[in-house]
Amino acid sequence: MTSGLRKAHKYIWLLLIIIVPVIIFLSIKDLNVFSSDNNTVSSIEPSKKNHLKTIENDILKIALYKNSIDAILKKTLKHPTSIVYELNNDGSKGNAIGQLTTAGIYKFNINNLPKGIILYDDLKHVEITKLQF
Repeated sequence: MTSGLRKAHKYIWLLLIIIVPVIIFLSIKDLNVFSSDNNTVSSIEPSKKNHLKTIENDILKIALYKNSIDAILKKTLKHPTSIVYELNNDGSKGNAIGQLTTAGIYKFNINNLPKGIILYDDLKHVEITKLQF
């Protein structure tokens, strides 16, 4: 390498040290990688007003509202595919309401008030818990 190439090499690397972090910052500034917002799980307690009924067991706490259900999963389950179903009149699972993954608060919109809910694992075909209102 000649002295001219060494100088050019030094200046190019110094320029890259400045430009590359700026380009990386500009490319990720509009992404939500630095925020802790999660649309499914919320860390805020559901409001206590206007709920029709509240029921809980050692796994799950349910607050029933006119058009929604707030489910508080107290601990992470061993079943990663846990789905919340409506309870039919005969005590069997009906329509699916939503899925629970990790411990937290989930809000599900409903059209009509169910008789209860069943937390069911579809892969292993295991009923985890059942709550009747």
